[in-house]
Amino acid sequence: MARIVKPGGRVVITDLDEHTFEFLVAEQHDRWMGFKREDVKRWFEEAGLQNVAVESVNVSCCADSACKTERAEVSMFLAIGVKR
Repeated sequence: MARIVKPGGRVVITDLDEHTFEFLVAEQHDRWMGFKREDVKRWFEEAGLQNVAVESVNVSCCADSACKTERAEVSMFLAIGVKR
């Protein structure tokens, strides 16, 4: 994403924090079990973005397992970086 943004432009993403809810992978086909915020920050910086911030959005994503034996409540983050 950073490669195609014009200088001064922003890359903005939101996603789930790292979690341990295996049923989200099996039932909802999640490819990743969330992300560590420090990894996202490092990836943005390695992509050449400046003023990188990765912060909570005070929102959680919730889902119940198909058999209703588990409930996932996963916090979310917003990551922002500016292209040089």
